[in-house]
Amino acid sequence: MSKALLAVSCTTLLAVAMRLGAAEPKSLPYVDLTADFTHFFDETAGMAEPARIALFHERMGPRLPGFYEPRFGLTPERYDARIAKALNGFDELRPRYEQVQKDFPAAFDAGIRHFREQFPGFTPNLPVYLLHSVGEMDGGTRELNGQVYLVFGADVIARLHEPHELTAFLDHELFHVENQKFFSECGQVWCLLWAEGLATYAAQVMNPGASDKQLLLTSPRPIRAAVDAKWPAALCFTRARLFSTESANMEALFVGGESAGEFPDRFGYYVGLRIAEELGRKHTLPALAHMLPRQASTAITATLDRLIQKAGGCR
Repeated sequence: MSKALLAVSCTTLLAVAMRLGAAEPKSLPYVDLTADFTHFFDETAGMAEPARIALFHERMGPRLPGFYEPRFGLTPERYDARIAKALNGFDELRPRYEQVQKDFPAAFDAGIRHFREQFPGFTPNLPVYLLHSVGEMDGGTRELNGQVYLVFGADVIARLHEPHELTAFLDHELFHVENQKFFSECGQVWCLLWAEGLATYAAQVMNPGASDKQLLLTSPRPIRAAVDAKWPAALCFTRARLFSTESANMEALFVGGESAGEFPDRFGYYVGLRIAEELGRKHTLPALAHMLPRQASTAITATLDRLIQKAGGCR
């Protein structure tokens, strides 16, 4: 995974806002829990690790109920190991983390303004949080106890993103919010292919000339060239799993590891982007964002089949 360090400059973020040329949007509220982690880290320095982790659950868990809990197949033991890693590595990360905390308001407002160029009047219809995600995420939606949240992980932003990447990154995450107003998540591979492919495409459309790094297509290693070299096989691999509900198939396309076989980790994001590019020849970005599930299912299936035919078919 890319380890580019974030050294976000408030001046840079404000310059981005000025280049956008529009009047300042009304600042949108979000809950900032970044300092809660810092205070916990300082107050518990020197504690034995098991007691410190137990206290972390006790104090940090209620800040956003349901977030600091294992998910995506993690066992409680593995999640506690993730907490320990976050605490043990915080001294090194802290300067960049606190810079994200300081500059996020300007970045978020500039990102909202930029997003409104394609989606006028956009406002997140869900609570927004900035926090230490103990390594889970730079940004995305999470459903916790029946409520969907937009969550930004200051720790992962600090590790992965450079100043010029933030606009495309925010466009990607805000697009998920807009898309989910019309397209509810489902448990089949095609739904994730649609959601992530469109979000990547949206960031590309709204940021002409954006690099693959800005489009999140280089983590943990570059995706495009590796998939292009085996493009017919990648399409057929995806088609065979398109309507699967098995977590192993989700992981194969959107996480990686042994289940991905010959393809790079997270290669489904790139396949989804290529499908969205094809659809973008006939549909505007807002039209794609606002497609209902049945329409989206038909569109993605037909487009994938057309790409397979152009690539020579599946054996």
